[in-house]
Amino acid sequence: MKTKRILITLSLGYGINMMGFESSLTREQISVSNPELTVLSLREFCMLSKENLLRMDDMTPDKVAAIERLLAEYSLRLGMSDVELEAYLNRYYEENPKEKEFYDMCDRLCNSKPVFDENSFREELFRELNSSPMSEKRLSDLGWLRYQTVRETYLNQPFFLRWFGSQEARIKRAIKDTTIIHDMFCRLVTENCIESERWYFNHKEPEYIKEV
Repeated sequence: MKTKRILITLSLGYGINMMGFESSLTREQISVSNPELTVLSLREFCMLSKENLLRMDDMTPDKVAAIERLLAEYSLRLGMSDVELEAYLNRYYEENPKEKEFYDMCDRLCNSKPVFDENSFREELFRELNSSPMSEKRLSDLGWLRYQTVRETYLNQPFFLRWFGSQEARIKRAIKDTTIIHDMFCRLVTENCIESERWYFNHKEPEYIKEV
C-alpha cells in the first residue's frame, strides 16, 4: 500500500482540510482556529511540540490527539526536526514530479519580478519634454507654454536692460532666462513623474506569463 504524503508547505488550515477529506475524523475534531496557529504552514506546525500545543487556547487534549492521528496517517507527527521535514518534502516531490515543476515555475515567476528602470524612464521623459514644440502644424501645449515663458521673460526684463540694452542683448537674455526656467520645470516634472510611475509600477497587477 502506497504511503500517503502531503505537501507540507501548504497553509495549516488548508493542509488539515485536505488530509481530513480521506479521514474518518470529523472537521470539528481537527479544526484549528487559534490565530497564532492559522498563520503557520503545515511544516511549521509539525515542528511544534505537543506540550507547547496544549498550552495554546482552543487546543484541548482531545483535539491534539485527533490531529496527531491525522498527521500519522500522512507519516507526520508533532515535534519533527527541520531535517526530517526537508527529507519528507523531497520524498513528496520525488513521488510528484509534476507538482515540483509547477512550484519551481511559480518560484521563478515570483523571484523574477521586473524592477522599475528609472534611467530609461528619465531618458524617455527628457526626450518628450525637450522635443519639437510643434504638433503637426500648430504649437503643442508644451510649445505654447515655452512661448508664453519667453514672451513674459522678454517683456518683464529689468528697466535698465529695457532702456540701455540692444534688442539682440535683450533677446539673448530672455532666451537664457527661459532656458533656465524650462530646465527647472523639466526637473520638477521628472522627479514628480518618477515617484508616481514607480508607485504605479510596484502596485500594478502582475502579468502572468505562460512558460513554454
